[in-house]
Amino acid sequence: MKLVTIFGGSGFIGKELVIELSKNPNFQIKIVSRNENKIKDFKVLPNVKFSKINQFNQKEIIHLIKGSYAVINLIGILHENKSNTFKQIHTDYPKIIQEACIKSKVARFIHMSSLKSETQQSYYLESKFNGEHELLKFKNNMKTFILKPSIVFGKNDNFINLFYKLIKLVPMLGVISHQSLFQPISVKDLNAIIIQLIGNNKFESRVFNLGGHEKYSFYEILKLLKQSKKIKCFLIKLPKCLELPLVCLLEYSPYKIITRDNLKSLKVDNICDVNHAYEFLTDLEDLKTYIREL
Repeated sequence: MKLVTIFGGSGFIGKELVIELSKNPNFQIKIVSRNENKIKDFKVLPNVKFSKINQFNQKEIIHLIKGSYAVINLIGILHENKSNTFKQIHTDYPKIIQEACIKSKVARFIHMSSLKSETQQSYYLESKFNGEHELLKFKNNMKTFILKPSIVFGKNDNFINLFYKLIKLVPMLGVISHQSLFQPISVKDLNAIIIQLIGNNKFESRVFNLGGHEKYSFYEILKLLKQSKKIKCFLIKLPKCLELPLVCLLEYSPYKIITRDNLKSLKVDNICDVNHAYEFLTDLEDLKTYIREL
């Protein structure tokens, strides 16, 4: 039985991945998290266990990944604060995990980054790119796979579902960066790729750009939600001159929907020049099909 240790297993992608991995009796899954309550539903699964992390340093990481065949890092944030900065979460933490993996002779390390991070358009994307850069320095020391998906959709995602709930609540919505392009990939397809990377020996260390079957503008995604669910919300394409003032205002909201740094990220089309998802899967789930079934 191969031990797979997952950092960030209590998040949207992580929870779906744990469910899929747990179906395979050849895998033992360890979820590393600060909060056990977030994964309490998994305690009924016989091949899933939880380990609490107290301090994010190499000594503790080495202890937590002991005996692991593969280590997966899904830790990420969309909004930073004084306790959790982009640099700390996206640049420093992945490096610490990889160094611990090398010392522990882990067979492979899978790291989740973001599509178009190389543009460094925002602090978020810059921190993701710097994290990738640090990991690639040691790609010859152990198998290191860096996954760079576009937005990921699924039952509990924090993008499609967020705006679905929003347009149901408000009669009118101003659409920021309405022309920005995305290539949404389903969480099922993304996790199928991760599972193949765990078990398939044909791949060497590399970066994978991952997207779905179709490309959509932000406005098209909202319009698709509205039409498929017969929602009456009126969508307004905001002119660029109003985007920044509105975002500055929204930053004071108790629930962060968008920040100025998010707005910078939106200025880059989040699509694949070459979609490496087709190296793993011949058929990708389309966002239209998913939205119809919401």
